[in-house]
Amino acid sequence: MTQLLVETVVVILFMLAFYHLPGLRKEKDKPTFAFPRVIISVAVGITVTAVALGANAYQQGHDLIPISNYQVENSADLAGGYNVVNVVLVDYRGLDTVLELLVLGIAALAVVTLVKLRMKEGEDL
Repeated sequence: MTQLLVETVVVILFMLAFYHLPGLRKEKDKPTFAFPRVIISVAVGITVTAVALGANAYQQGHDLIPISNYQVENSADLAGGYNVVNVVLVDYRGLDTVLELLVLGIAALAVVTLVKLRMKEGEDL
């Protein structure tokens, strides 16, 4: 119940912030091809691929211990809660919830941008 209430309040705050954003300007010039952007995007793609492959190789070479026993044993001591499910959702996965709200906010911003940039009849790019 608390998580639902917090997420609802955050969505309302995001929507209020988007409502008060300044208007967007339409640029008449088409964007130009920028070679540094290509270099940066390729470098980021290669880095992310290398990290993902490295993490996958590291995981396959070790025996993994289930984390469920650790959470059951330490939820009261480390997080102060005796309900393991609530401790995992609120304390251990709190950052994940914040990032989910960030994704929701970015999606809402994209919708607002698309609505504000809709073309009027007979208007060319």
